[in-house]
Amino acid sequence: MRPSAGLRRLHGVRLAGYSCLILFVELALIRYIAAYVRVFGFFVNFVLIATFLGMGIGFLRARRSATGTGRAADTPCGRWLAPLALVALFGTVKLFSALTIRVVAGSGEALWAIIPPGGRELGIVPAVLILFTLTAVLFIPLGAAMATEFRRFRGLTAYTIDIAGSLTGVLAFGVMSWAQTPPIAWFAVALAGWLALSIDVRWRFGRTLALAPAAAATLGLVLWTRQTTAVGPERWSPYYRITQQTNEVGLPCIYVNGMLHQCMVDFSQHPDLAAAYVWPYRYVPRIDTALVVGAGSGNDVAVLLHRGARYVDAVEIDPVIQSIGAARHPLRPYSDPRVHVHITDARAYLRTTPHHYDVITMGTLDSQTLLSGMTSVRLDNFVYTRQSFQAAHDRLAQGGSLIAYHMSPMSSIEAKVYQLAAVTFNQLPRADTTFKNLFNLTVVAGGGAGTRSIDAVPTTLTQHVELPSDDWPYLYLSVRTVPLHYLFALGGVLVIAGVMLTAATGGRAPRASVGRTGPAMPLDARDAALFGTGLGFLLLESKSVSEMSLLFGATWTVNLLVFAAILSVIAVANAVVARLGERTLPRLVAALLASLAIAYAVPADTLLGMPSVWQWVIGAAFVAAPVLFAALIFGILLRGHADSTRALGMNLMGAIVGGLLEYSAMVFGIKALYLLAAVAYLATFLAVLRLRARDASAAVAVGEPLFVPPARPAL
Repeated sequence: MRPSAGLRRLHGVRLAGYSCLILFVELALIRYIAAYVRVFGFFVNFVLIATFLGMGIGFLRARRSATGTGRAADTPCGRWLAPLALVALFGTVKLFSALTIRVVAGSGEALWAIIPPGGRELGIVPAVLILFTLTAVLFIPLGAAMATEFRRFRGLTAYTIDIAGSLTGVLAFGVMSWAQTPPIAWFAVALAGWLALSIDVRWRFGRTLALAPAAAATLGLVLWTRQTTAVGPERWSPYYRITQQTNEVGLPCIYVNGMLHQCMVDFSQHPDLAAAYVWPYRYVPRIDTALVVGAGSGNDVAVLLHRGARYVDAVEIDPVIQSIGAARHPLRPYSDPRVHVHITDARAYLRTTPHHYDVITMGTLDSQTLLSGMTSVRLDNFVYTRQSFQAAHDRLAQGGSLIAYHMSPMSSIEAKVYQLAAVTFNQLPRADTTFKNLFNLTVVAGGGAGTRSIDAVPTTLTQHVELPSDDWPYLYLSVRTVPLHYLFALGGVLVIAGVMLTAATGGRAPRASVGRTGPAMPLDARDAALFGTGLGFLLLESKSVSEMSLLFGATWTVNLLVFAAILSVIAVANAVVARLGERTLPRLVAALLASLAIAYAVPADTLLGMPSVWQWVIGAAFVAAPVLFAALIFGILLRGHADSTRALGMNLMGAIVGGLLEYSAMVFGIKALYLLAAVAYLATFLAVLRLRARDASAAVAVGEPLFVPPARPAL
């Protein structure tokens, strides 16, 4: 019986609802877990991998347990795994928030993880893997429920609805981030949506009754985990959980994700700190106009005003930190009419400002989180590159000076910052490493550096290091390597994924079906091709986020727009792919490889030298073209697959491997991700050729046409 139009619309809304919910919860967990388990801020892309793993297993379980009605979400897995996973994950976050997470010694990377004496400890790798596993388990029932709705439509139609729901989830969480809402609001909205979706069209309340107590317990855990200090409750910026405390010497301090970030100093009451901040300005001949990047709560701005600056541009990426400084800094630097505040990314401002300055001061931009959940690059990495220092040099007036403060936990980091300034200005900067409070390195380059001899430079600053660039922006790595804690964690992810996939498939090799009721067959070249598209597309997304953050700023709004743009391009591709046949695949693969080659060959700093309009146009084209061709390729493969849930499950499994391979950028650079994506899509094309050759020989043998459209799934 053909379903009514109203019933089909209802199922379409449910499918979009699950897609929206999954992406919303993923983004919320990326922020929430790192906020309370501090070191997880350097592993937030594991949430993305866990989401793909859980969804993929959910789709595979849906295919394996589907009956004539295909109601996989009504299985015990769908009914009981969801509430158990909810409580387990949020309970573990609460437990780990009270533990000291111990980093791997000698890993080759600096992680901001102060270890207080005493207390209970847990290794960083076990902590990350436990959280990864619980996150993946949480998304299994969500993936299975989504797969149930997915199977009710043709593959391409279902995928288009899925993309529309995902886009809604991105925008919804973006609005809540903009409003600086706390996690209790995020998860209340998400759990309310989940409860609503759990009431199926036949009004079976079993899943809802099982989920409701777990939802209430989860919200209780979120409230219990929330911390309140003597100064005030925690606040949520788009980047951090922010709290305020007064330290042992009476300074009002700002903590992000539970760790000291900066203190607001009344320099008249703390002469030792005043001397540290003022030291570099003694060598600067003129301070009429000044720029502070990483202005934070206002210490550097206050010093410049005290030194007589007439015009100060203060750039800070985090609006909450800046607002705290405006309200609570004892010297009230942001209230001075000479100060002009810009809430944006430092690199983006250096590229776009028309002004030139007597002094550019780089505050201690020591971020404690990644740029986004799709990359291993940190929030501040693109500030400490050769191209960024050159941009600062170009914004200085004649004889101007660059001043950089930094808290460097490794001597190699100090050497990189110092040598970046030396190479940029073609002179030896002044440097001081004696101050050990809010920063331990101060560098003066340009007009204030004077004439320095190599004998006056500490040997730790002249050690051999590789300087960060826009292609390899890893300031906190000692050498090109994947640090040990990542290697151990990635190995653990592979083991966990293998175990979970084996359990999901009952220990048997997964099998694909020719039709809904046709004979089963082992995984074929089409499944391999779909796996390859998932792998390649994840690498494209990771590179796109990094490239757009470099061009337009590392702010959360840029990341939000990039995600939304990628989803929009996929939606456009889905509308176009209906007019394309499988014979266009070779041309599409060739176009994709050509677009990757062009994007790889053109240096990013070439775009940085263009007018802003052309940067947007050409930069967007570099990102959109590979994404569009990749989406068209996937759409054609999905449309031709007999089992749409199987197809998307294989695609998600490939995305997991792509997420793991993203860490290779730490060794080979970010542009190398384009090469890996090209290899994945070339392998995809070879798999398609093998599929077509097999189908052609089979058709000749039995006298059948080369392509038989899959049967329309029934409601």
